[in-house]
Amino acid sequence: MVRNNYQAISVDSVKESPQFLPINLLEKIHQAKKTGCLVVDHNSVTWRIYLYQGKLVYANHSLDCFERLERHLRRLSYTVSSLTSAVRHQARLNFEHNSQNPDDIPLEYQAISWLLKENYLQANQAAKLIKSLNEEVLELFLSLTNGNYTFINESELSPLFVTFALKEVIIECQQRIKTWQTLSPLIISPEQRPYFFTKNKDESQLSPEQIKKFSKLLRGFNFRQLAVLTNQDEIKIAQYIYKFIQTRNIVIHAPQAPFDQLPHIITKTESNQPIHDYETKDFSDSPTTAHKTQQYKLVCVDDSPTILNEINRFLDQEDLVIHPINDSKKALLEIIRFKPDIILLDVGMPGIDGYRLCQLIRNHHLFKTTPIIMVTGNRSLIDRAKARVAGASDYLTKPFTQSDLLKIVFRYLS
Repeated sequence: MVRNNYQAISVDSVKESPQFLPINLLEKIHQAKKTGCLVVDHNSVTWRIYLYQGKLVYANHSLDCFERLERHLRRLSYTVSSLTSAVRHQARLNFEHNSQNPDDIPLEYQAISWLLKENYLQANQAAKLIKSLNEEVLELFLSLTNGNYTFINESELSPLFVTFALKEVIIECQQRIKTWQTLSPLIISPEQRPYFFTKNKDESQLSPEQIKKFSKLLRGFNFRQLAVLTNQDEIKIAQYIYKFIQTRNIVIHAPQAPFDQLPHIITKTESNQPIHDYETKDFSDSPTTAHKTQQYKLVCVDDSPTILNEINRFLDQEDLVIHPINDSKKALLEIIRFKPDIILLDVGMPGIDGYRLCQLIRNHHLFKTTPIIMVTGNRSLIDRAKARVAGASDYLTKPFTQSDLLKIVFRYLS
C-alpha cells in the first residue's frame, strides 16, 4: 500500500499491492510538491510520470511510444501545416532506434524537442501535443489496479516545456473514463479494433452509404487510429458505432499485440443498461475522411507469389490500387510507369536485391520522397542500417500480420 509518509518514498522504495490506487499516489505527489519520476511496472509495461514541484510534466508508457507520438502529430498536422509526413517521419527516424536507458529522457520527448528546435512546432503547439499525449497515457494509468512502483527523486526532463495542474488533468481523465464505462461490456478498451461484419450486410438495416463507409474504415484500425483518420474523438466514434455492435453489424476484436498488455480502461461496469440514440455526428462523414477519398497506388516488388497474394488480400480496399511486380530486373521501369504513392520492396530477390533496387528508385527524381518500405525476414540492426543507407523509409519484418501492414499504410498514406 501507499505509505502514509509520502516524503519517505525514494528511488529505493519499491512496493506492490493488490490495492494499488494510482490516483492516491498521484495525489500524494501533488500535495508533497515532489519533483521526480514516478515509475510503475505492470504486466510487462513500464509507466513513467514526470513531475515538477507536484505539477505534471510528461507521462508515457513503454509500448511503442512512437506509434503514439505519430498519431498525435497526425492529429496536430490538420492545423499545423509544418508537420508534413516527411517531417513526422524524420522525427521518428532520428530517435526511434536509439537505445533507451531507464534514466534517459524518453526518446519521443527528445523527438518533440527536435521538432521545436527545428521550428516545426511552436511552444504553444508543443504544449497542446504534450497535453494530449499525457491525457491518453493517464486515462489508462488510472485504470491500473496493481503494480510495482518507485519514485525517483529529482529526476527531471530537460528542456522543460510546460507543466500542467495535476488535479485538473486527473479530473478530465476521470470524466472520460466514466464515459467509456457507459459502453461496457461491449467496448472495454480504446485499443480494441472494430470490424464491419460483411456477412450481415444483406440482413442489416444499414443504408448502402453506411455499408460503403464502414467497409472502408473498419478494417483493423483501433479506436485511437480511427480518431486520427476521421479527425474526431475516439469516444465519439465508439459511441456512434455502439448500436451497430449491438446489432452485430460490427464486431469487436481484441487489441493487437503488444497493446493487449495495457489495462482495460473499464475497471468496473457501472451500468448494464443498453445505450441508444447517441446524438453524435456520423464519424465517417467527417471532412477529413471526405478529403481522403482519392485512390492511392501501391507497388509491391517480391519474387514470391505467396507474399504478393497475401499483401493483396490484406490491403484489398477500394481506395488502394495494388500493382504486384515479381521481377526485380523489370521493377524500376514498371515503377516509373505506374508512379506509386508507396512501395513495398522485398530484400532477398534474385537479379537485383532489394537494397540495390531501393537505391535506384530513390535516385530517380520522381521518387525522392516516396515512402519505400523494405520487407524482409532479417531483424538485425545491421540490416536496418543497410536499409536506411539505401534510402528506405521504413522496415517491415516477415512474418507480418494484416495489422502490421495496415499500420504501415496508416502511417504513410492515410
